[in-house]
Amino acid sequence: MKRIGISFSLILLLAFTGCSSNERWDGNVYPDKEKMLINHNSGEFNTLEECEAASLEMLKSLNGLQKGYYECGKNCAPGSLHIDCDENIRGNYYK
Repeated sequence: MKRIGISFSLILLLAFTGCSSNERWDGNVYPDKEKMLINHNSGEFNTLEECEAASLEMLKSLNGLQKGYYECGKNCAPGSLHIDCDENIRGNYYK
């Protein structure tokens, strides 16, 4: 009986812990804000910070720091290009 109680407690702990880490951030980079059709996927990340860092690095490697920007979308629908997301963050937009 004690084993069942411990197992049940462990399952509850895993369930509640899993709820907090369900965020998924998708990155998209636009090297030139005047040419919106040219974009690159920077990947899928567990945190906003990881998405921003990778997207900014990609933007830098594409020589887009002066004219481009990136978007990080939280829990976006697959293939939505950040149209259907819980939250959308833009960076480097006004530089």
